[in-house]
Amino acid sequence: MSKHINKIIFGIAAFLFAYTAYRAAVLSITWDEAFSYLQFVRHEVFIPEKYEMMDANNHFLNTWLNIYFVKWFGVSELVLRLPSLIAHLLFLFYSYKLIQNFENKWLVLASFLIINLNPYILDFFSLSRGYGPSLGLMMTSAYYLYVYFESGFKAKYAIYCCVAGALATLANFVLLNYFIVSFGIILIIAGYNYLKKGNNQSLMSIVASCTIVFFSLWFLVPEAMKLKEAKALFYGGNKGFWDDTICTITERCFYGLPYPQIFEMVAKGFLLLVIAGAVVFILYSIYKPVRPTGGKTKSSPILFLGALIFLIFFCSLSTLVQHHFLGTLLLIDRTAMFFVVLFNLLLVFFINELTKLNGKAFLISLFINVFVVFHFAWAFNLHYVFEWKSNADVKQMLVDFKKVVEIPKEKINVDICIPLSFDQSINFYRAVDNLTWINTVERNATANYSFDYLYLEPGEFTTINTDSMVVFNTYPITGNIFGKPKYPPNRSKVCYSQELDFTKTKEGACIIDEKIEYSQGFTYIVNDSITTGRQVEVVFIAKVLASEINRCNLGIIISFENKKGAYVWKRAFIRDYIKQTNEWIEVSYTSLIPEETVEGDELKCYIWNPNKHKLLVKKMEFKLLSKP
Repeated sequence: MSKHINKIIFGIAAFLFAYTAYRAAVLSITWDEAFSYLQFVRHEVFIPEKYEMMDANNHFLNTWLNIYFVKWFGVSELVLRLPSLIAHLLFLFYSYKLIQNFENKWLVLASFLIINLNPYILDFFSLSRGYGPSLGLMMTSAYYLYVYFESGFKAKYAIYCCVAGALATLANFVLLNYFIVSFGIILIIAGYNYLKKGNNQSLMSIVASCTIVFFSLWFLVPEAMKLKEAKALFYGGNKGFWDDTICTITERCFYGLPYPQIFEMVAKGFLLLVIAGAVVFILYSIYKPVRPTGGKTKSSPILFLGALIFLIFFCSLSTLVQHHFLGTLLLIDRTAMFFVVLFNLLLVFFINELTKLNGKAFLISLFINVFVVFHFAWAFNLHYVFEWKSNADVKQMLVDFKKVVEIPKEKINVDICIPLSFDQSINFYRAVDNLTWINTVERNATANYSFDYLYLEPGEFTTINTDSMVVFNTYPITGNIFGKPKYPPNRSKVCYSQELDFTKTKEGACIIDEKIEYSQGFTYIVNDSITTGRQVEVVFIAKVLASEINRCNLGIIISFENKKGAYVWKRAFIRDYIKQTNEWIEVSYTSLIPEETVEGDELKCYIWNPNKHKLLVKKMEFKLLSKP
């Protein structure tokens, strides 16, 4: 029977990995994945010198691995998602290792399904984010914590547990809660054993784990504080632990499927019941050790059950302490996923202990499996991930875009109007697939027909005059709409132009290097003819050469300023255009005059070199296009 169960589990694991691997290869890149690649991976930024508001998106371990994977294998969705796929293998392997010694082998199978069949968690093993690696490494750490108990507290397993916990935290700072609490468990047990027995294994566990934690915190805490100072830790809740953390992660686990509301209420009640039951069971076991019929009491599973309760309680307490004393927001939805994994482990280990007392208790897991399998089958899809479902059609939209695009003769690229949720995803494919005939995409507060093309979410589409739009495609999964204005903008008249030609200088080019942060550029004082009608477009063109591609993070800047400073600041990366080193290439960036621009404001165009890299520039051209 055991061999058959193992074969079934192996088959399920292979199927689940194939599922995540296929999705990793074919799903459109999501907003957060694209941002991480565009800002950090392609520029090989291991640790930012200065943090900005969106830099919490940089999950260190994922970024570092991606930098090397891209070097070795090139850029693709699958390559960027390799760290998460590797983590999924760890998660599958160590979740099985944790439960393989359950006496009831049907319970082993049921437990494996409970732990591994959550569609929301599976999403993150198909994405280039730090969440998947952090969960895979946390499962690894939890396994070695269990083996630490099972082996009679051998120091090497405490070390493995702490190393995996440190790496999990490096993948996602949220796992700092787990890392510190799991270290606390080892410290308490090793300290107790050393005081009681004075053995070297306990002393080694204490010294080694303390060393690992010290050096980990020495690196992690300052980086976390820099993120906090940059106001980058803005994703979270303020309502309370129950509403923000428990309710949001419960809702996400239901994957947006149309279950009756009572299902979520039952799930939350079941959660509390299991935790309360496990606490009572542990307290009873301490008072009166549980002895299975006909056998000797084995304490390690009960110790691990107690450790899981300890982890859930103190990780919860840790987030509350950070919220009240450090002002950090409470964990919500995806940032709270590790609680789901800990709860599932607690559930299956609790059922295992109950099964030792009453063999029929394992039927609880079978009843749970009925829902788990049904839920996974209902949520199963090869088209989107729940958290970023709106991004599911971006890749297909760009395929459609190539078929219909018409570039006006007065321009060298076209603009597309999109909401916030699409900008990074489109810019990713624009850079990777060399789609520079699309102007660098920027988010727009409202949809309007001043753009050449539009890609809108259903809600935005209803706010505009749909009769004035030619719709190319409506995508069934998301309901997003791709089209263009029925009466496209015509800005063919050059109402102002200026050029800088550096070919006649001694060097034959303008040299931007480590001494220069801001290049020469253009300044234009806006007059009333420019602001009237709001149909003027800024065009900035430069001919450049880079000696290093990956480190070429210079940007073309178009800014609009008044006496109070810049009120609109736009950047396009020169790296998007460069495919070969030491090759002259034309780069361009266009922008509409913002609606808030008034006479007397300054319009500036220049190249920004924030990290002091090298770029040669032959020519720069600035012009304003308006309706004839």
